[in-house]
Amino acid sequence: MKSVSEAPICAGIVEQASHWLMLHWGGELDQEQQRRFVEWRAADPEHERAWLRLQQLQNTLGGVPAGTALAVLREQPDAQRRQTLKLLCTLLLAGGGSYLVQSQLPWREAMADVRSGTGERLQRTLADNSRLSLNSGSAVDIRFTASERRICLLAGELLLDSGHDAAQRPLIVDTAAGEIQALGTRFSVYQRDDECQVELFEGELELRPRHARAMRLQAGQGCRFSATRLGDIVPANPNAIAWQDGRLIAERMPLGEFVAQLARHRPGVLRCDPAVAKLPLTGVFPLSDTDRVLLALQQSLPVTVQKLTRYWVTVSPA
Repeated sequence: MKSVSEAPICAGIVEQASHWLMLHWGGELDQEQQRRFVEWRAADPEHERAWLRLQQLQNTLGGVPAGTALAVLREQPDAQRRQTLKLLCTLLLAGGGSYLVQSQLPWREAMADVRSGTGERLQRTLADNSRLSLNSGSAVDIRFTASERRICLLAGELLLDSGHDAAQRPLIVDTAAGEIQALGTRFSVYQRDDECQVELFEGELELRPRHARAMRLQAGQGCRFSATRLGDIVPANPNAIAWQDGRLIAERMPLGEFVAQLARHRPGVLRCDPAVAKLPLTGVFPLSDTDRVLLALQQSLPVTVQKLTRYWVTVSPA
């Protein structure tokens, strides 16, 4: 049995602790913030345990005293600080005893062959002339051998235009949920948690979940799948890849879903209050200026944007 100090901490408390850590990384807390922070730590023993675990993990990863670690983190780029916070929170959720196992994925992302930072979108031409595009916060490993062409999607979203391979090696995208084999295609894959959303625009695909039957998609079709099940086949959504052109397109999209998509392109935490999450939104929004998008939300919907800091923003009822 795990000791209390190593037991996993619930996600809600981890989120609260990460909020306070981000405020500390941003600089000194003002008097009111300091008062609220002290009250939060004293309100629940789990709050204190979460905060102490964050400090312990931060020091372990950095190998330096806490004060020095915070000073260094304040100087890091936003994407790197967010990656560090993500790793620390993953470890908190997993519990101290799962350190090595649970930290593998974040470090794989950091060391990936091709990766994009927050708000960054990349395009690459691969050795077989396939064109690979990565959305914000994405990472892939490229594994081309004599027998196959394999792209391992470690995080985020890719758009792939497959090239002609003279050796006729199979082209496979490997995900947490399973494999996707391309048959002369243009398609996107968005991996979140243990599920993948696939949109097929040209050609044909074979979806191979790790623990379920395989299925083929035809051009103009989309499907969500996990390791154990295949979802329904639906029409492919061309708006899903508007990010390639630096846009986010909404057609009566629930505000909560829109904010979640926008958050992928903005450093820090961007949340939507459940009270307004179902408001429908239609429009075309630039991903290059998320502050401008948030201002537009206030002007077009009965919402207000509350900024505790630049890195902690909530869209709430007006």
